Amino acid sequence: MEKIIIKVPKNIRFISDWENFKLPSGTSILDKQITGCGFTEYCLTNEEDIILCSPRKILLEDKTQQHLGEVYYIKNECEIDSSIDKDLTIDAKSQKTEEDKSKETKESILQLHKKIEAAYEDSKIKEIPCKILVTYDSFRHVKEVFDKLGILKKFRVVVDEFQSIFTDSRFKSTTEIEFLNHLQNLNVTFVSATPMIDKYLEQLDEF
Repeated sequence: MEKIIIKVPKNIRFISDWENFKLPSGTSILDKQITGCGFTEYCLTNEEDIILCSPRKILLEDKTQQHLGEVYYIKNECEIDSSIDKDLTIDAKSQKTEEDKSKETKESILQLHKKIEAAYEDSKIKEIPCKILVTYDSFRHVKEVFDKLGILKKFRVVVDEFQSIFTDSRFKSTTEIEFLNHLQNLNVTFVSATPMIDKYLEQLDEF
């Protein structure tokens, strides 16, 4: 794992204040435990087309309210809405029933895909960078639509709070592995203020 120290110029409080800041292409991990740095805000206000993935709907809802008309929260109504978003101490192993799994009907998926395509078209009409907000679980739908449209490679995928991939694996390991598989060969930046220890990440092919 190659480490690069990014030296921040004096008087820069937030990344968005740094005019010449650019992220590296390809897969990278941004450790922001020292700086904090307002990175999520930077992603939603820079000139790149961004797919921002978060493990928590609350963050996505908050950012959508802060940037009304400028970002597109792709909310999958079929996604299980549990208290996991608020309390990670809850054991959710038994919460996903067969009924829950079958909620994603062909019709609901079609409607979701239309919403994703419409979000991209709207950003082009407004002549603004396309900023898609989505949970880890629903990223696969955005990927499928953009892949079909031939625009997936235009986007940087930002995986916010990526340490949650590990903490949430205790109750939905298959879902987390599938999410990581969908990220392969894309322009991905993993971000965390509390990242996993390097020696563990280096043992995982996905990182």
